[in-house]
Amino acid sequence: MKACSDAALQLAECMEKHSPCVEKGDTIGESVKKWECLVGCEALHRAYFECRRGQLDMRTRIRGKRYTENSSEK
Repeated sequence: MKACSDAALQLAECMEKHSPCVEKGDTIGESVKKWECLVGCEALHRAYFECRRGQLDMRTRIRGKRYTENSSEK
């Protein structure tokens, strides 16, 4: 099973329901590549992108995800 399969599945479901390009007849794969087709699914697209990018970054693979951006401690 792929590491980012949950994120990919959620993005595909969102694209099926909310993308104007899919409603016109484009495939989900074609629609994900166009920014104007991501209406309502931007956060899921970003989560999938970050998951895939994390697979390539060796520092992330060793240390894990960093949550310093969202922490309230300073």
